[in-house]
Amino acid sequence: MKIIVLGRGYLGKEFERHGYEVWGRDKFTYNINKESVDAFEFSSELYNCDIIINCIAKSNTRWCEANFDEALAVNGILPKKLSNFCDISRKKFVHISTGCLYDNAYKINKETDFTAAHCNYTVTKWVGEQGCNKEKDLILRPRLLFDSTPCKNNFLYRLLNFNSCVINRQDSLTCTTTLVESIIALLKNKQTGIFNVANKGNASMWQIAKWLDSKKEILDTSIEQVREDQGLYLVNNTMDLTKLKKFYNPKSLEICIKECYNNLK
Repeated sequence: MKIIVLGRGYLGKEFERHGYEVWGRDKFTYNINKESVDAFEFSSELYNCDIIINCIAKSNTRWCEANFDEALAVNGILPKKLSNFCDISRKKFVHISTGCLYDNAYKINKETDFTAAHCNYTVTKWVGEQGCNKEKDLILRPRLLFDSTPCKNNFLYRLLNFNSCVINRQDSLTCTTTLVESIIALLKNKQTGIFNVANKGNASMWQIAKWLDSKKEILDTSIEQVREDQGLYLVNNTMDLTKLKKFYNPKSLEICIKECYNNLK
């Protein structure tokens, strides 16, 4: 069974480390001009695979606020085009969405719970999900991706540069290895639909800093104040992993954070 991963960015490179064929802009291009946003043309070589995994995304929330049209083309319209292409050519489509769509910080969110599009980034990711065929496609919702590479898309790497941490806001986080291994396990079990993907356990940013012996200022503040300070509708949420655990048992968050941090140093 031939798998092609689209997007040689942060997550695509994790697939490459696992030995999968990953296409960057040298092999897969798409037109994102506003006037011809539907004019996606797919390489004939794409017909020669069985599974397409879409890792192409604009994930910088601040960038999405200032570049909505391009973010919508990449995060929203491209997944629909790829899903339709896979449906017509009888291929399996895997799409990486986001756990940021949940907007309830006071409960553990299941895949069937309410999702909200509360900033340009989540609007575009919500559109991307709606364009997929949930009966045939596999859709993953990771949250705050991290690994052991010094990359601006690595949440753990960014955390090291934070001057302060909020003590009382719990989050789910997802190691990139966990996401790749989850996808492979779900494909082997011929799963479709939406799956939350994260490491086992939750933590506040303060708790993570404590695991890493990083002494940062502790802020006991509300999420509303954080949003006002940052100028973005940031969210905190935890995700239920019951559905995922039927097919894949992720490592604990604390263990993965510490392992990645040791390699990152």
